[in-house]
Amino acid sequence: MLLRMSLMILGISLLTACSSYKPEKEIVTIEKIIKPQIQVVERPKPVQMNDIKFYVVTEQNLDEFIKRFAKENGEVVFYSISVRDYENMAVNLSELRRYIEQQNSVILYYETAVKPQVEEKTGE
Repeated sequence: MLLRMSLMILGISLLTACSSYKPEKEIVTIEKIIKPQIQVVERPKPVQMNDIKFYVVTEQNLDEFIKRFAKENGEVVFYSISVRDYENMAVNLSELRRYIEQQNSVILYYETAVKPQVEEKTGE
């Protein structure tokens, strides 16, 4: 009887030992890069600038300029700008150009980032 009891205890302990066994957790990492599907829209049409004429008028040619300008354009109207302000305008225009070029670079970066990548097949 003692032998039977010992075998039963041994069997029960073996069965409970198996059921309490917990395997180590296995961590599986799946690398998948998900790219957003952003449609690349067409760029706006380029800016069409109109020609502008600048007239240099001094005290020496003022009377001649007024006569010629009135004959060509009809009405004489003056907009005056100092040399320093003209320089500031030129600096402002170059600053505007720099900004537009930098924005264009940013747009090109994003356009190429969202375009689908075509995988090249290697020759066998």
